[in-house]
Amino acid sequence: MIILALETSCDETSIAILENKKVLSNITISQILEQQKYGGVMPSLATKLHLKNIQKVLSNALSEAKISPEKIDYIAYTEKPGLIICLQIGKIVAETLSLYLNKPIIPCNHLEGHIYAKFPGLALIISGGHTQIYQLDNHLEFILLGETFDDAIGECLDKSAILLGYNYPGVGRIVSKENKNLNANNLACSLQYTMAEILTKKLKNAWLNSQAKTIIIGGGVIANKFLRDYLTNKIKKWDKKIKIFIPEVKYSTDNAAMIGILAYYKIKLLSSIQY
Repeated sequence: MIILALETSCDETSIAILENKKVLSNITISQILEQQKYGGVMPSLATKLHLKNIQKVLSNALSEAKISPEKIDYIAYTEKPGLIICLQIGKIVAETLSLYLNKPIIPCNHLEGHIYAKFPGLALIISGGHTQIYQLDNHLEFILLGETFDDAIGECLDKSAILLGYNYPGVGRIVSKENKNLNANNLACSLQYTMAEILTKKLKNAWLNSQAKTIIIGGGVIANKFLRDYLTNKIKKWDKKIKIFIPEVKYSTDNAAMIGILAYYKIKLLSSIQY
């Protein structure tokens, strides 16, 4: 089974080709440099850049995977959540390919995709727009246990970076600017540590209630090395038998490979096709 997956929910244009669960290619073009001067993602600019980059990404994904379009069996794309006009780009491209190739189309949830970068277990998603904890008892069965009331962790880090005089994105940045009234270095360190403590506390409460044997942490913010190390070390102290799955950085940020993996399970489990 060959799946072509598209991800355009925010500021990454990404297309992946998968053979069942094996990633043959995962091509992503980020818009960070173009969006920096606005201090965050401007939807209208993001849409223009998706349109500019999508053909190149598609061509490179097919080339790297050494797959011709005719061999594709399914087209998957990110349906929600995300920036509406950005999501529309992926949907239109997916529908066009589906019609042209006469292949089924699989709409996918972006957050479920972050979870399916590694599965199964108790899942913590920390991304630019979402901070959520899910319980996963079976494939495609997601129970939301808790989420932030206001800004997600990623938004807080990015806004803090701007306030301290640094460009978007704030994830993983080392703040060294100081002035007479503020030690920005200490403030940045304290902010990051406090976030890690809160995440650990909430995740541990969820684990104590579920006694999950596997914990998955996904989303763009887990590209932050401090958070990766801090959460990993804390979880290991709860129970040495817990399996911790944190995707590689390239699969932590928005990417089409995770959407392809999610689509694989949706196809396999919902269509009763055996592979």
